[in-house]
Amino acid sequence: MGKIKSFEDFIKEGAETAEPAVKPRTRPTTTPTPTKQPNKPSPYRKDKPSVVPGPKASAEDVANKFLKLTKGNKEIQSLLKNKYTK
Repeated sequence: MGKIKSFEDFIKEGAETAEPAVKPRTRPTTTPTPTKQPNKPSPYRKDKPSVVPGPKASAEDVANKFLKLTKGNKEIQSLLKNKYTK
């Protein structure tokens, strides 16, 4: 029973606390700088403007290059003759 009375006295002492001499500050002395968080990538793809590439060579340039490359090759010339002479 003595322990219960001493416990009750302990609780009563804790309830009768005095006010602090200096009140604590509730807000910071300096204002925090806002930090900008990076944006999340959008789930929707944005179409970027693209440049339509022009042809690098004309049809005549391609034909002339082909003829230059096959000029000395007898096998290719005979294949072409057989295919287009019919």
